[in-house]
Amino acid sequence: MRIGLSSTTFEPALAREKIDGIGMYTQNLYAEYLKHNLNIVPCYYPTRKNQVTPELANSQSLQLPYMWSTMLSIATPALFPLHGELEKQIDLFHATDHMVPKFKKIPTIATINDALMFKHPEWHSMRFGNIKKIARKKTLNWADHFITISQTMVQEVLEYAGVKEENISVVYLGVAPAWFTPISAEEKMAVLKKHQLPEKFVLFTGTLQHKKNLPRLVDAYLDLPLDIQKEYPLVVVGRAGWGTEDSLAAIEKLTSQERGYWLKYVSTDELRALFQCASLYLHPSLHEGFGLTLLEAFASHTPVLTSNIAALPEIANGAAYLIDPYSISEMTKAMNLLLTTPALREELKEKGSERVKDFSWEKCAEETLKIYQSVLNRG
Repeated sequence: MRIGLSSTTFEPALAREKIDGIGMYTQNLYAEYLKHNLNIVPCYYPTRKNQVTPELANSQSLQLPYMWSTMLSIATPALFPLHGELEKQIDLFHATDHMVPKFKKIPTIATINDALMFKHPEWHSMRFGNIKKIARKKTLNWADHFITISQTMVQEVLEYAGVKEENISVVYLGVAPAWFTPISAEEKMAVLKKHQLPEKFVLFTGTLQHKKNLPRLVDAYLDLPLDIQKEYPLVVVGRAGWGTEDSLAAIEKLTSQERGYWLKYVSTDELRALFQCASLYLHPSLHEGFGLTLLEAFASHTPVLTSNIAALPEIANGAAYLIDPYSISEMTKAMNLLLTTPALREELKEKGSERVKDFSWEKCAEETLKIYQSVLNRG
């Protein structure tokens, strides 16, 4: 089996050493496939300035930047052989991101991480927004099978993307073994010292964007009793995304009162140390197709507070404290309870440690390979 694996979001991230959730998913599938000595061809779309430099062996560049390729494929019903040369090298293509190419002779599998563009278009950049939505929906028709990363996502895909249920499989993401490895006290202290952080704090991490709900979280945190705020400052880790004015204003409110810290970027090893140091991990997201950082917190033996909506209750499965992410008062009460009840935090730690055992990248890769084989057998 010769597998074409999209690496557009992965290869540039490798060069910058900044990998997001989709990049991490792709990276771990790639690593697991190499363990099985599979024939993998990483495929990336060039940027408009052709600045993508392949980081992986055997990488293949698709001919045109994604939007140009998509527009040309939509405009040519006769299936202009845009990717003809690549088709000769692979038996199927897996688009792990939203960039689904149009092939003539080989099947395509597409992972849909969420249906946010369709469900909440107001949370996305409106530049060419309608064109992007139309193009995204059109490209979904080019896939022969779909993978969603949670059961919750299946209903969203059915509702917003018009995909047939029999063409959808659910495959959970995994968590890297490194997250389970305890970091020495000396290493943790070095990370805290580098970023000028205290030994006790509560943690929020993620790209600053509307769905992460940071403004409500900061308001809820600042409603906590002052002594708790002083004992447990809020540490925010994440770069600014699109439409972050409210989030940046919330961070300014937090830091100007000297109740918290903003770290725009930390390395993966530093983030592991912060998770293991944190007294509580906060993830009050308004929408998630999965919630990978929940697993990272569970593996770090850190108690978790998260939302009772989208895929988060499914992934937590009783191992996190759930709240209504739209209720600031409920969030405040929950943080107060958890930070003043060590026994409850210990209970959540133990439940999280058990829950995370159900997830691994090895399992994710094995289940994905079965889907590849099923699709090939179908053809």
